[in-house]
Amino acid sequence: MPRERVTVYDLLISCPGDVNDYLELIKEAVDNFNKLYGSLNNIQVSVKHWSTDSFPESGDKPQELLNKQIVRDCDAAVAIFWTRFGTATDRYGSGTEEEIEEMLLAKKQVFMYFLDIPITPSEINEEQFTAVKNFKERYKDRGIFFTVKDKSEFKRLFTNHLTLYFLNLVDKKETFQNEQLKPLLTIRDKNTSSDECSVPIKFNLLKSEFLNENYKKIIDYIEELNKTVISEVTTKVDNNTKKLTLSINEEDNVNLLSKIADDVTISDDFKKLINDFAIKEEIKLHEKFWCLGNLKKNKLQMPTPFGKSATSYIGTDEERNRFSLLKELYWEIVSFNEYTEYFTFMDNIEYIELMVSNIGKSYDEDIDIKLIVPKGCLLKHDDLLYPGENIIEKVQEIKIEEILFEISETDSVCAYDYPQQPSFRSAEINVSPLLTYTRTFSYEDQKEYYKDSLNDIFIYRYFDKPESDILRFDIKYLKHNTSMAFPSKLLFKNVPRTIEYEITSKFTPDMVKGKINLKSE
Repeated sequence: MPRERVTVYDLLISCPGDVNDYLELIKEAVDNFNKLYGSLNNIQVSVKHWSTDSFPESGDKPQELLNKQIVRDCDAAVAIFWTRFGTATDRYGSGTEEEIEEMLLAKKQVFMYFLDIPITPSEINEEQFTAVKNFKERYKDRGIFFTVKDKSEFKRLFTNHLTLYFLNLVDKKETFQNEQLKPLLTIRDKNTSSDECSVPIKFNLLKSEFLNENYKKIIDYIEELNKTVISEVTTKVDNNTKKLTLSINEEDNVNLLSKIADDVTISDDFKKLINDFAIKEEIKLHEKFWCLGNLKKNKLQMPTPFGKSATSYIGTDEERNRFSLLKELYWEIVSFNEYTEYFTFMDNIEYIELMVSNIGKSYDEDIDIKLIVPKGCLLKHDDLLYPGENIIEKVQEIKIEEILFEISETDSVCAYDYPQQPSFRSAEINVSPLLTYTRTFSYEDQKEYYKDSLNDIFIYRYFDKPESDILRFDIKYLKHNTSMAFPSKLLFKNVPRTIEYEITSKFTPDMVKGKINLKSE
């Protein structure tokens, strides 16, 4: 059966020569641990001793060569002392002491035992025995050791200590791995990836190419009208009028026109709007800019296929074309002024683009995000200015609310994912396969459609508190190493210094709390 990769821990046996009988007890204890616990936990303890794991090498002191070959790579050590301390090295009282110091300096585990076993006095080397006692005295302030009275006690204690240490190491390893595999959620600025600060941005719509194109169109109209002024008032009657008066003499035409048509006049409000624009933009209008010749408005209305009457004009093509161009200029300026008002309002707003990031190593679900914004700072979408009556249809046609308020997706940031509601804003009604007509919606209707589109973007749940405004929204699923944008940009009428947030989720047991500092450029 396939198994997960086994983790091997090397255990160094470091003992003077008078305790060689205990080496087999150490190996037996390790073998029993591997059989009982190692296979169940995918770990194995491997015994290392200079007599079996070193090899001939030159170029350095013998103990330093042993240190490089086996000691420094070991994960733990077991040391046993009885009456002998061992042969001194260049740096320490014995090779065993040097090996122990190497392990301690590397912050590795050392199992330390001192034997209290009877021995014939004549066999004791007083110098070596004194060195053991001195080392035991020094070591008591650096760690825990055990004194054993026979092999049975040693085997029992060492087996127990070995099991406690390595099983605890396994638990720590699993806990660490589990911690590493957890999702880790935070809120960051989408443009800088900072989880500490965010720099508010402005729309800058007044300098947009869209508005500039509308401005150029107005200038083109004015230039065309300045170049094509009508120099004289004509009294000629064109062919269309003659068709109505075939049985009447030429000298009676003027009398006839007075009965069937009125002079076309341009209202003062109409002129004022265009004049104001020209003055503001320092554009000079021709002295005969408003002259329409002898253009008349027909009192007889022409019926349309749908029963409505259409206004017709009596005059030359030049006169009719000029009047048509003036009307187009008027409405272009009306629209331009409404765009300017709408864009000015938007340009006074500062906003930030935030994202929720999972920088952990596991996915998360059912994520609830709560933002705490200081009172009086947040601009809710209900308080946004509606586009003017003459531009709202165009605004909706180009979906400007999505352009302005949604956070665009990038190669590293996903757009906010939520179910889209079906839209019922279409103005076209199919009457038959061969005939369609467009229903004209009132401005109030169009504002409702615009409000609906904003509601589809700003999907936050708002809660008013005495000191703050609370925003909440959900993310159903966010995989690891992934960032998802907020449903919309956050708009401010007054930029706060900080925004606090709280995040709860299915696989993050503790609430994540943090704050974003807002800094002006």
